[in-house]
Amino acid sequence: MNKNNTYIIFLLMVFNFVNQGSAQTDNCNCKTDLIFFENKITKTPPYKKNKESFDSAFNKAVEKAEKITSVYECYVLLNTLLLSLNDNHSKVYGLNKGAAVDEKNDTDNFLKFKNSDLFKVYPKPNIDIDSLTSVLSSKEIFEIEGIYRKDGYMTIGIYKHSIENIYQAIVIDSKNELWRIGEVVYTIIPYGNNYLLHVGGNVYSKRLIAYTERIENGFCIKSGFKKDTAKINYATKLPAEETYFREELTPDITYIKIGSFSGFNPTLSQAETFYKTLEGTLTKRHMILDLRNNGGGGPRNSDLLFKILKSYLRNNNIYVLTNHITASNAEQFTYKLSEFKKCQIFGQQSNGTLTYELTGKNYELPCGNFIAVLTSKSHLDYIHLESVGIEPSVKFDMASDWINQLVNYIEAKE
Repeated sequence: MNKNNTYIIFLLMVFNFVNQGSAQTDNCNCKTDLIFFENKITKTPPYKKNKESFDSAFNKAVEKAEKITSVYECYVLLNTLLLSLNDNHSKVYGLNKGAAVDEKNDTDNFLKFKNSDLFKVYPKPNIDIDSLTSVLSSKEIFEIEGIYRKDGYMTIGIYKHSIENIYQAIVIDSKNELWRIGEVVYTIIPYGNNYLLHVGGNVYSKRLIAYTERIENGFCIKSGFKKDTAKINYATKLPAEETYFREELTPDITYIKIGSFSGFNPTLSQAETFYKTLEGTLTKRHMILDLRNNGGGGPRNSDLLFKILKSYLRNNNIYVLTNHITASNAEQFTYKLSEFKKCQIFGQQSNGTLTYELTGKNYELPCGNFIAVLTSKSHLDYIHLESVGIEPSVKFDMASDWINQLVNYIEAKE
Protein backbone atom coordinates (compact mmCIF):
# COMPACT_ATOMS: atom_id res chain seq x y z
CA MET A 1 0.00 0.00 0.00
CA ASN A 2 1.20 3.50 -0.88
CA LYS A 3 2.76 5.30 2.12
CA ASN A 4 0.63 8.41 1.56
CA ASN A 5 -2.57 6.35 1.45
CA THR A 6 -1.56 4.52 4.62
CA TYR A 7 -1.16 7.84 6.41
CA ILE A 8 -4.53 9.07 5.18
CA ILE A 9 -6.16 5.89 6.54
CA PHE A 10 -4.49 6.50 9.91
CA LEU A 11 -5.77 10.06 9.96
CA LEU A 12 -9.30 8.91 9.23
CA MET A 13 -9.16 6.24 11.92
CA VAL A 14 -8.32 9.05 14.33
CA PHE A 15 -11.13 11.14 12.84
CA ASN A 16 -13.67 8.38 13.52
CA PHE A 17 -12.87 8.26 17.22
CA VAL A 18 -12.96 11.94 18.11
CA ASN A 19 -15.80 14.22 19.12
CA GLN A 20 -17.83 15.12 16.03
CA GLY A 21 -19.10 18.54 17.10
CA SER A 22 -21.85 19.89 19.31
CA ALA A 23 -23.91 17.13 20.90
CA GLN A 24 -27.65 16.67 20.63
CA THR A 25 -29.73 16.35 23.78
CA ASP A 26 -31.22 13.11 25.06
CA ASN A 27 -34.84 14.18 24.59
CA CYS A 28 -34.36 15.55 21.08
CA ASN A 29 -32.00 13.62 18.88
CA CYS A 30 -31.27 12.82 15.25
CA LYS A 31 -33.88 10.07 15.10
CA THR A 32 -36.52 12.59 16.22
CA ASP A 33 -35.65 14.84 13.30
CA LEU A 34 -35.39 11.91 10.90
CA ILE A 35 -38.86 10.52 11.63
CA PHE A 36 -40.44 13.96 11.19
CA PHE A 37 -38.41 14.48 8.00
CA GLU A 38 -39.57 11.17 6.52
CA ASN A 39 -43.21 12.06 7.15
CA LYS A 40 -42.85 15.27 5.10
CA ILE A 41 -40.84 13.64 2.30
CA THR A 42 -43.46 10.94 1.66
CA LYS A 43 -45.88 13.66 0.56
CA THR A 44 -43.56 15.03 -2.17
CA PRO A 45 -43.52 14.29 -5.94
CA PRO A 46 -39.97 12.83 -5.98
CA TYR A 47 -40.93 10.32 -3.28
CA LYS A 48 -43.74 8.97 -5.48
CA LYS A 49 -41.19 8.50 -8.27
CA ASN A 50 -38.47 6.97 -6.05
CA LYS A 51 -40.43 5.26 -3.25
CA GLU A 52 -38.47 2.00 -3.18
CA SER A 53 -35.07 3.72 -3.25
CA PHE A 54 -36.03 6.17 -0.50
CA ASP A 55 -37.64 3.57 1.79
CA SER A 56 -34.52 1.44 1.64
CA ALA A 57 -32.23 4.41 2.36
CA PHE A 58 -34.50 5.57 5.19
CA ASN A 59 -34.37 2.21 6.98
CA LYS A 60 -30.57 2.33 6.91
CA ALA A 61 -30.61 5.97 8.05
CA VAL A 62 -32.73 5.08 11.11
CA GLU A 63 -30.09 2.60 12.24
CA LYS A 64 -27.37 5.23 11.87
CA ALA A 65 -29.44 7.94 13.55
CA GLU A 66 -29.75 5.87 16.72
CA LYS A 67 -25.96 6.06 17.13
CA ILE A 68 -25.51 9.71 16.17
CA THR A 69 -24.81 12.17 18.98
CA SER A 70 -23.74 15.32 17.14
CA VAL A 71 -25.64 17.96 15.19
CA TYR A 72 -23.11 17.90 12.34
CA GLU A 73 -23.33 14.12 11.84
CA CYS A 74 -27.12 14.35 11.82
CA TYR A 75 -26.99 17.13 9.26
CA VAL A 76 -24.84 15.03 6.93
CA LEU A 77 -27.17 12.05 7.37
CA LEU A 78 -30.32 14.02 6.49
CA ASN A 79 -28.85 15.48 3.31
CA THR A 80 -27.35 12.15 2.28
CA LEU A 81 -30.79 10.56 2.63
CA LEU A 82 -32.17 13.04 0.09
CA LEU A 83 -29.90 11.59 -2.60
CA SER A 84 -32.21 8.58 -2.76
CA LEU A 85 -34.96 10.85 -4.15
CA ASN A 86 -32.94 11.91 -7.21
CA ASP A 87 -34.11 15.48 -6.57
CA ASN A 88 -31.30 18.02 -6.48
CA HIS A 89 -33.54 20.89 -5.43
CA SER A 90 -34.48 19.42 -2.06
CA LYS A 91 -31.98 20.17 0.72
CA VAL A 92 -31.68 20.63 4.48
CA TYR A 93 -30.10 23.86 5.79
CA GLY A 94 -29.16 25.16 9.19
CA LEU A 95 -31.92 27.17 10.85
CA ASN A 96 -29.29 29.55 12.28
CA LYS A 97 -28.16 31.73 9.35
CA GLY A 98 -24.75 32.29 10.92
CA ALA A 99 -22.61 35.40 11.24
CA ALA A 100 -23.87 38.33 9.19
CA VAL A 101 -21.39 40.82 7.72
CA ASP A 102 -22.29 43.54 10.24
CA GLU A 103 -22.04 41.02 13.07
CA LYS A 104 -18.48 40.09 12.05
CA ASN A 105 -17.57 43.78 12.09
CA ASP A 106 -19.01 44.22 15.59
CA THR A 107 -16.51 42.89 18.16
CA ASP A 108 -19.05 42.25 20.92
CA ASN A 109 -21.58 40.51 18.68
CA PHE A 110 -18.90 38.45 16.98
CA LEU A 111 -17.61 37.32 20.37
CA LYS A 112 -21.14 36.13 21.20
CA PHE A 113 -21.25 34.22 17.92
CA LYS A 114 -17.93 32.55 18.70
CA ASN A 115 -19.54 31.18 21.87
CA SER A 116 -22.60 29.89 20.01
CA ASP A 117 -23.44 26.27 19.21
CA LEU A 118 -23.20 26.95 15.47
CA PHE A 119 -19.66 28.28 15.71
CA LYS A 120 -18.59 25.08 17.48
CA VAL A 121 -20.72 22.60 15.52
CA TYR A 122 -18.01 21.70 13.01
CA PRO A 123 -15.89 18.65 13.90
CA LYS A 124 -12.26 19.25 14.77
CA PRO A 125 -10.51 15.88 14.53
CA ASN A 126 -7.15 15.23 16.13
CA ILE A 127 -5.10 15.37 12.93
CA ASP A 128 -1.58 16.68 12.43
CA ILE A 129 -2.21 19.48 9.94
CA ASP A 130 1.41 19.74 8.79
CA SER A 131 1.55 16.02 7.98
CA LEU A 132 -1.80 16.12 6.21
CA THR A 133 -0.67 19.13 4.16
CA SER A 134 2.49 17.29 3.16
CA VAL A 135 0.52 14.26 1.96
CA LEU A 136 -2.09 16.26 0.04
CA SER A 137 0.49 18.54 -1.60
CA SER A 138 1.66 15.61 -3.72
CA LYS A 139 -1.75 15.09 -5.32
CA GLU A 140 -2.10 15.72 -9.06
CA ILE A 141 -4.17 18.59 -10.48
CA PHE A 142 -6.83 16.18 -11.84
CA GLU A 143 -7.37 14.41 -8.48
CA ILE A 144 -10.15 15.46 -6.10
CA GLU A 145 -7.79 15.10 -3.15
CA GLY A 146 -5.41 17.99 -2.62
CA ILE A 147 -4.88 21.50 -1.27
CA TYR A 148 -7.41 24.18 -2.31
CA ARG A 149 -7.38 27.90 -1.59
CA LYS A 150 -9.58 30.95 -1.55
CA ASP A 151 -6.86 33.56 -1.94
CA GLY A 152 -6.48 35.71 1.17
CA TYR A 153 -9.27 33.90 3.02
CA MET A 154 -8.77 30.21 3.69
CA THR A 155 -6.96 27.03 2.62
CA ILE A 156 -8.57 23.60 2.85
CA GLY A 157 -7.32 20.06 2.39
CA ILE A 158 -9.64 17.52 0.77
CA TYR A 159 -8.94 13.87 1.49
CA LYS A 160 -10.81 10.62 0.85
CA HIS A 161 -12.27 8.45 3.58
CA SER A 162 -10.52 5.07 3.81
CA ILE A 163 -13.71 3.01 4.00
CA GLU A 164 -16.71 5.03 2.82
CA ASN A 165 -16.80 6.63 -0.62
CA ILE A 166 -16.77 10.18 0.75
CA TYR A 167 -14.28 13.01 1.19
CA GLN A 168 -13.65 15.48 4.00
CA ALA A 169 -12.53 19.09 3.57
CA ILE A 170 -10.57 20.41 6.56
CA VAL A 171 -9.22 23.91 7.26
CA ILE A 172 -5.43 23.88 7.08
CA ASP A 173 -4.97 27.65 7.08
CA SER A 174 -7.38 30.48 7.89
CA LYS A 175 -6.99 34.23 7.42
CA ASN A 176 -10.16 35.00 9.38
CA GLU A 177 -11.61 34.34 12.82
CA LEU A 178 -14.72 32.60 11.54
CA TRP A 179 -12.99 29.30 10.83
CA ARG A 180 -10.42 27.54 12.99
CA ILE A 181 -7.52 25.49 11.67
CA GLY A 182 -8.43 21.81 11.91
CA GLU A 183 -12.21 22.22 11.49
CA VAL A 184 -14.09 20.17 8.92
CA VAL A 185 -15.73 22.58 6.46
CA TYR A 186 -17.44 20.02 4.21
CA THR A 187 -18.29 16.38 3.97
CA ILE A 188 -18.26 15.57 0.25
CA ILE A 189 -20.37 12.75 -1.18
CA PRO A 190 -20.01 11.61 -4.82
CA TYR A 191 -23.27 10.45 -6.38
CA GLY A 192 -22.55 9.82 -10.05
CA ASN A 193 -21.93 11.75 -13.28
CA ASN A 194 -19.11 13.71 -11.58
CA TYR A 195 -21.56 15.35 -9.16
CA LEU A 196 -20.56 15.89 -5.54
CA LEU A 197 -22.92 16.73 -2.69
CA HIS A 198 -21.13 19.23 -0.43
CA VAL A 199 -22.61 19.20 3.08
CA GLY A 200 -21.08 21.62 5.57
CA GLY A 201 -20.65 25.31 6.16
CA ASN A 202 -21.01 28.53 4.25
CA VAL A 203 -17.43 29.80 4.31
CA TYR A 204 -18.56 33.42 4.89
CA SER A 205 -21.22 32.92 7.57
CA LYS A 206 -20.72 29.36 8.89
CA ARG A 207 -24.38 28.53 8.28
CA LEU A 208 -24.97 24.84 7.62
CA ILE A 209 -25.60 24.47 3.87
CA ALA A 210 -25.68 21.78 1.20
CA TYR A 211 -25.20 22.13 -2.55
CA THR A 212 -24.23 20.27 -5.71
CA GLU A 213 -20.57 20.77 -6.61
CA ARG A 214 -18.18 19.56 -9.28
CA ILE A 215 -14.39 19.52 -9.02
CA GLU A 216 -12.45 19.59 -12.29
CA ASN A 217 -8.81 20.33 -13.09
CA GLY A 218 -8.14 21.67 -9.60
CA PHE A 219 -11.22 23.95 -9.50
CA CYS A 220 -14.22 23.67 -7.16
CA ILE A 221 -16.54 25.23 -9.72
CA LYS A 222 -19.34 26.50 -7.47
CA SER A 223 -17.48 27.37 -4.25
CA GLY A 224 -14.46 28.93 -6.00
CA PHE A 225 -11.73 27.02 -4.16
CA LYS A 226 -8.82 26.08 -6.42
CA LYS A 227 -5.49 24.29 -6.22
CA ASP A 228 -3.55 26.98 -8.07
CA THR A 229 -4.69 30.52 -7.24
CA ALA A 230 -2.70 31.91 -10.19
CA LYS A 231 -5.01 30.12 -12.63
CA ILE A 232 -8.32 31.54 -13.82
CA ASN A 233 -11.37 29.30 -13.99
CA TYR A 234 -12.75 30.35 -17.37
CA ALA A 235 -15.80 28.12 -16.88
CA THR A 236 -17.23 30.78 -14.55
CA LYS A 237 -15.48 33.94 -15.80
CA LEU A 238 -18.01 36.27 -17.45
CA PRO A 239 -17.28 39.48 -19.39
CA ALA A 240 -19.68 41.70 -17.42
CA GLU A 241 -21.21 41.94 -13.95
CA GLU A 242 -24.63 43.02 -15.24
CA THR A 243 -27.33 40.36 -15.08
CA TYR A 244 -28.37 41.20 -18.64
CA PHE A 245 -25.70 42.25 -21.13
CA ARG A 246 -25.25 42.51 -24.89
CA GLU A 247 -22.17 43.08 -27.03
CA GLU A 248 -21.53 42.93 -30.77
CA LEU A 249 -18.40 40.78 -31.01
CA THR A 250 -17.90 40.73 -34.79
CA PRO A 251 -19.86 41.81 -37.87
CA ASP A 252 -21.55 38.40 -37.75
CA ILE A 253 -21.75 37.54 -34.02
CA THR A 254 -23.90 39.01 -31.23
CA TYR A 255 -23.14 38.08 -27.61
CA ILE A 256 -25.93 38.04 -25.01
CA LYS A 257 -25.53 37.22 -21.32
CA ILE A 258 -28.60 36.15 -19.33
CA GLY A 259 -27.59 35.84 -15.68
CA SER A 260 -30.98 34.97 -14.15
CA PHE A 261 -34.50 33.88 -15.03
CA SER A 262 -35.95 35.10 -11.74
CA GLY A 263 -39.66 35.76 -11.94
CA PHE A 264 -39.60 38.37 -9.19
CA ASN A 265 -38.82 42.08 -9.20
CA PRO A 266 -36.52 43.89 -9.53
CA THR A 267 -34.87 41.20 -11.70
CA LEU A 268 -38.02 40.46 -13.70
CA SER A 269 -38.52 44.12 -14.61
CA GLN A 270 -34.83 44.36 -15.63
CA ALA A 271 -35.31 41.33 -17.86
CA GLU A 272 -38.45 42.74 -19.47
CA THR A 273 -36.65 45.99 -20.25
CA PHE A 274 -33.64 44.15 -21.70
CA TYR A 275 -35.75 41.78 -23.82
CA LYS A 276 -37.55 44.73 -25.40
CA THR A 277 -34.18 46.03 -26.62
CA LEU A 278 -33.68 42.73 -28.48
CA GLU A 279 -36.88 42.94 -30.50
CA GLY A 280 -36.14 43.86 -34.10
CA THR A 281 -32.40 44.31 -33.47
CA LEU A 282 -31.11 40.72 -33.73
CA THR A 283 -29.96 40.84 -37.33
CA LYS A 284 -26.64 38.94 -37.24
CA ARG A 285 -26.37 35.32 -38.37
CA HIS A 286 -24.83 34.04 -35.14
CA MET A 287 -25.68 34.57 -31.48
CA ILE A 288 -23.69 33.45 -28.45
CA LEU A 289 -26.19 33.03 -25.60
CA ASP A 290 -24.32 32.87 -22.30
CA LEU A 291 -26.25 31.04 -19.57
CA ARG A 292 -23.24 30.35 -17.37
CA ASN A 293 -23.85 30.93 -13.63
CA ASN A 294 -27.61 31.24 -14.31
CA GLY A 295 -29.20 29.40 -11.39
CA GLY A 296 -32.67 29.50 -12.93
CA GLY A 297 -35.92 31.17 -11.99
CA GLY A 298 -39.23 30.64 -13.77
CA PRO A 299 -41.16 30.79 -17.05
CA ARG A 300 -42.57 34.26 -16.29
CA ASN A 301 -39.07 35.45 -17.23
CA SER A 302 -37.65 32.79 -19.54
CA ASP A 303 -40.75 32.41 -21.74
CA LEU A 304 -40.37 36.05 -22.81
CA LEU A 305 -36.88 35.38 -24.13
CA PHE A 306 -37.79 32.00 -25.62
CA LYS A 307 -40.44 33.64 -27.83
CA ILE A 308 -37.83 36.07 -29.20
CA LEU A 309 -35.20 33.40 -29.79
CA LYS A 310 -37.63 30.96 -31.38
CA SER A 311 -38.29 33.55 -34.06
CA TYR A 312 -34.56 34.32 -34.44
CA LEU A 313 -33.74 30.62 -34.96
CA ARG A 314 -35.78 30.41 -38.14
CA ASN A 315 -32.92 31.92 -40.13
CA ASN A 316 -29.98 32.18 -37.72
CA ASN A 317 -27.80 30.17 -35.34
CA ILE A 318 -27.59 30.16 -31.54
CA TYR A 319 -24.63 28.81 -29.57
CA VAL A 320 -25.46 28.36 -25.88
CA LEU A 321 -22.76 28.45 -23.20
CA THR A 322 -23.47 26.45 -20.02
CA ASN A 323 -21.46 25.48 -16.95
CA HIS A 324 -21.99 23.54 -13.75
CA ILE A 325 -23.86 26.49 -12.19
CA THR A 326 -26.41 26.59 -15.03
CA ALA A 327 -29.37 25.10 -13.19
CA SER A 328 -33.12 24.65 -12.82
CA ASN A 329 -35.18 26.77 -15.23
CA ALA A 330 -31.98 27.76 -17.07
CA GLU A 331 -31.44 24.06 -17.82
CA GLN A 332 -35.05 23.63 -18.92
CA PHE A 333 -34.59 26.64 -21.21
CA THR A 334 -31.35 25.21 -22.62
CA TYR A 335 -32.98 21.85 -23.29
CA LYS A 336 -35.91 23.44 -25.16
CA LEU A 337 -33.52 25.47 -27.32
CA SER A 338 -31.35 22.42 -28.03
CA GLU A 339 -34.27 20.78 -29.85
CA PHE A 340 -33.86 23.33 -32.66
CA LYS A 341 -31.48 22.24 -35.44
CA LYS A 342 -29.82 25.66 -35.51
CA CYS A 343 -28.91 25.58 -31.80
CA GLN A 344 -25.88 23.92 -30.20
CA ILE A 345 -24.67 23.69 -26.60
CA PHE A 346 -21.05 24.44 -25.61
CA GLY A 347 -18.97 24.55 -22.46
CA GLN A 348 -19.65 22.23 -19.56
CA GLN A 349 -22.22 19.76 -18.25
CA SER A 350 -25.04 21.63 -16.51
CA ASN A 351 -26.16 21.24 -12.86
CA GLY A 352 -28.69 18.44 -13.30
CA THR A 353 -31.40 20.15 -11.22
CA LEU A 354 -34.45 20.61 -13.42
CA THR A 355 -37.18 18.01 -12.80
CA TYR A 356 -38.72 19.31 -9.57
CA GLU A 357 -39.72 22.76 -8.39
CA LEU A 358 -39.56 24.59 -5.06
CA THR A 359 -42.84 26.28 -4.21
CA GLY A 360 -42.24 27.36 -0.62
CA LYS A 361 -42.75 24.04 1.20
CA ASN A 362 -40.24 24.49 4.04
CA TYR A 363 -40.31 22.66 7.37
CA GLU A 364 -38.46 23.36 10.61
CA LEU A 365 -37.31 20.06 12.09
CA PRO A 366 -38.30 19.33 15.73
CA CYS A 367 -34.93 19.78 17.43
CA GLY A 368 -34.64 23.38 16.23
CA ASN A 369 -31.38 23.00 14.29
CA PHE A 370 -32.49 22.51 10.70
CA ILE A 371 -34.97 23.61 8.05
CA ALA A 372 -35.96 21.23 5.24
CA VAL A 373 -36.59 22.81 1.83
CA LEU A 374 -38.60 20.30 -0.21
CA THR A 375 -40.02 20.35 -3.73
CA SER A 376 -43.77 20.13 -4.29
CA LYS A 377 -44.13 20.29 -8.07
CA SER A 378 -42.67 18.11 -10.83
CA HIS A 379 -41.75 18.54 -14.50
CA LEU A 380 -41.29 14.90 -15.49
CA ASP A 381 -40.42 15.70 -19.10
CA TYR A 382 -36.93 16.41 -17.74
CA ILE A 383 -36.59 13.36 -15.43
CA HIS A 384 -33.94 11.80 -17.69
CA LEU A 385 -31.72 14.84 -17.03
CA GLU A 386 -32.00 14.98 -13.22
CA SER A 387 -28.56 14.28 -11.69
CA VAL A 388 -27.30 13.91 -15.27
CA GLY A 389 -27.40 17.44 -16.63
CA ILE A 390 -27.21 18.62 -20.22
CA GLU A 391 -24.02 17.55 -21.98
CA PRO A 392 -22.56 20.14 -24.37
CA SER A 393 -22.05 19.32 -28.03
CA VAL A 394 -18.51 20.62 -27.56
CA LYS A 395 -16.79 20.71 -24.18
CA PHE A 396 -14.48 23.68 -23.65
CA ASP A 397 -11.05 23.85 -22.04
CA MET A 398 -11.29 25.59 -18.63
CA ALA A 399 -7.83 27.12 -19.09
CA SER A 400 -8.73 29.69 -21.77
CA ASP A 401 -11.53 32.18 -22.41
CA TRP A 402 -14.75 30.44 -23.45
CA ILE A 403 -16.11 33.29 -25.53
CA ASN A 404 -12.91 33.39 -27.55
CA GLN A 405 -13.06 29.61 -27.97
CA LEU A 406 -16.62 29.85 -29.26
CA VAL A 407 -15.88 32.76 -31.61
CA ASN A 408 -13.00 30.73 -33.07
CA TYR A 409 -15.31 27.73 -33.48
CA ILE A 410 -17.95 29.80 -35.30
CA GLU A 411 -15.42 31.51 -37.59
CA ALA A 412 -13.77 28.16 -38.42
CA LYS A 413 -17.13 26.93 -39.75
CA GLU A 414 -17.53 29.89 -42.12
